[in-house]
Amino acid sequence: MPALNRLLGAGGTRMSNFVVPTGLCCPARTSLLTGKLAHCTNVTTNYYPSGGFVRFYQQQLDRNWLPVWLRAAGYNTGLVGKFLNQYLETYAPSGYAPAGFTHFEALTVNAYNMTNSCFSLSGAASTCYPGEYQTELIMTKALDYIGSYAAANAPFLLYVAPTAPHRSSTDGILWYPPTPAKQYANLYSASENQVPRGLNWDFRNRNLPRRGAVAVDATFEAFMDSLYLYRLRALRSVDDLIGSIVGKLQRLGVLNNTYVIFTSDNGYHMGAFSLLDGKNLPIEEDVRVPFFIRGPGIPAGQVLPYQANLVDLAPTILALAGLALPGHLDGLPMPLNPQLAAAHTQVLLASVAPAPEASGQTEGGSVAAAGSEKAAWGGPMLRDTTILEGWEGDAAARTNFTVDVVANLSAHYKALRLCTDTKLLQPSPRDAQTAAGDPNLFSARYVLDPGVTCYKYTVWCQGNRELYDLAADPYELSNRITTAPLRIANRLDAVLSALVHCSGASCRNPYSLLHPGGGVWNFSGTLPSQYDPMYRGLSKLRILRCRSSYDPANELTWTQTAVAGTGTSG
Repeated sequence: MPALNRLLGAGGTRMSNFVVPTGLCCPARTSLLTGKLAHCTNVTTNYYPSGGFVRFYQQQLDRNWLPVWLRAAGYNTGLVGKFLNQYLETYAPSGYAPAGFTHFEALTVNAYNMTNSCFSLSGAASTCYPGEYQTELIMTKALDYIGSYAAANAPFLLYVAPTAPHRSSTDGILWYPPTPAKQYANLYSASENQVPRGLNWDFRNRNLPRRGAVAVDATFEAFMDSLYLYRLRALRSVDDLIGSIVGKLQRLGVLNNTYVIFTSDNGYHMGAFSLLDGKNLPIEEDVRVPFFIRGPGIPAGQVLPYQANLVDLAPTILALAGLALPGHLDGLPMPLNPQLAAAHTQVLLASVAPAPEASGQTEGGSVAAAGSEKAAWGGPMLRDTTILEGWEGDAAARTNFTVDVVANLSAHYKALRLCTDTKLLQPSPRDAQTAAGDPNLFSARYVLDPGVTCYKYTVWCQGNRELYDLAADPYELSNRITTAPLRIANRLDAVLSALVHCSGASCRNPYSLLHPGGGVWNFSGTLPSQYDPMYRGLSKLRILRCRSSYDPANELTWTQTAVAGTGTSG
C-alpha cells in the first residue's frame, strides 16, 4: 500500500502495537463508535441474537456515542460504506438513521458483492449499482461528502468503510476470495507473493478451537497463497481510496487542519497454527492491526510502540477536537504527542473505580478535569493493560448447533495483554531457539520497545489457560502457564478478572479495584511481596459455559464476591 505508507506512514505516525479487544466486525465497530468494550455493549458476534445490526438497534446504542457527541459540538458527521452486518433499511422505521449522523449512506444487501453493491441513504430505499466496483464507488461518495463538508466551513467527521479485502459473496452463504478491481486483476506475481509462513505455520495449539484445523499439505498451501494474493490485489483499491482522500483534502486546502486515520476492525489468520483463514481468536494474527494517523501536531515518520486499542479511538478523537471526555468511556486518549500523552496520564490518574456500593450505578460527567490533583501519585504514566475477549456464537446462530457442540468449537475466551516495564519470566529453551532462528521472521512480529515486555494471559471457556512472553516468543509457541512463578500467575489472573466486568474507570485503571487505597497504577506496582497474600487469596477466573453473548453470571471473578486490597494494599 504505497499511498498509505507515504502519506500516513512517512507523513504521520504508525502505531506498531495496536490491538482490537474483540477481533470481529460488529463488536469492534460498535466499540469504535461507542468507546465501550464488547462486554459493555453486549454486541459480541456478527449475527442476531448476540450481534449484528438488530442487536445494536434493539439496545439503542446510538443514543450515546461519538457521532452524537461531535454533532452536538457543531460537526458535520458522515458514514459511507459498511456499518454493521445485517443492516437493512427495512428493519427499522422508515427514514431511520443512527443518531448523530448528518449523512448516513450504508451498505445494505449485497454488502460483500463487490460489483453489485446496494446503499441506503439515511434509511431510504436501497439503491444498487450493478457493474460498479464497490471500493471505487465508496471513494466517489466519500470525495463528494468531503467537498460538501469543506464548503460548509464547519468541522466534520467522515467514517469511510470499504469491505475490501473481505471475502466476496453474492448470497452471504458461499464465500470466495476477494474480488479485485479490473485494473488490478493480474497485479502482483503469484510466485513472488505468497502468504507469510511464520514460525507457527504447521504448528498445532491444542487450546485453539478445533474447527478449521486441517493438514498443511500442498492443497492447503496453494489455497492460502491464492487467498493472500487476491487480498493484496483488493487492498490496492483501498490504497487508491486513501490517496484520493488525502489528495482531495490537499486540493481543498484543509489537509493541514484535518486528521486522517487508517485502521481495521480485526486482524486475520491464514495458515497460522494450521488453521484455515479466519479471525476472532486471541492470537496475534487476529488482534494486532494497523493504525496510522496524520494531522496537526502528529509527528511525521514516528513509529510508536505503545499498546493502544480500538476503544481508545473515540476518546482520542474527542481529545483532538478539544472536547471533554464522557466519564463512562472505557478507553483513553492515545499518547500520540506530548499533549495527548499528558491527557492520557491525566485521565488515567483520574480513573478511580466507584465504591462497591455504587458499582451498579452509571458513571456520568467528565473525567478530564479531575486528573491534575491526582498526577502527584506518579507523574507521566501510561496504561499497561488491554483486555481481549471473544464469544464464538456465529456457528450456533447460523447452524442451530447445540450448546455442547459449540463448546467444542468455541472461541469464548478472556485474555489480558500486558505491556510492562518489568521482566516477569525467564526465557525458555524454545524461546532461545526462536530468537536464534530466522531473524527476518522474528523481527517481523517483534515489537521494538526498549524496556517494555508484553505478555498475554488467556482463559478459555473449556478451562484451558495460556501464558506467552511476546518479546521472547512473538509467535506464541511456548505456553508458560505451568512454569511461571505462582505469584506472577496469581497477579495476571487477578488483573484480568478486574477487567472481565469492568466499565468506564475500572477499564481504564483496573488496579483501582485491586488497590482501592491508591498508589498502585500499573502491574509493576503489584509486585511487592506484601501483596502476595492478597493475590493468592483471590478466586480465579472461571467461564462456566461456552456462550455466544456476555452473561456476568457465566464469567465468575473475584470482583463479584470480594473487595481486594482491604487492609492489605494501602
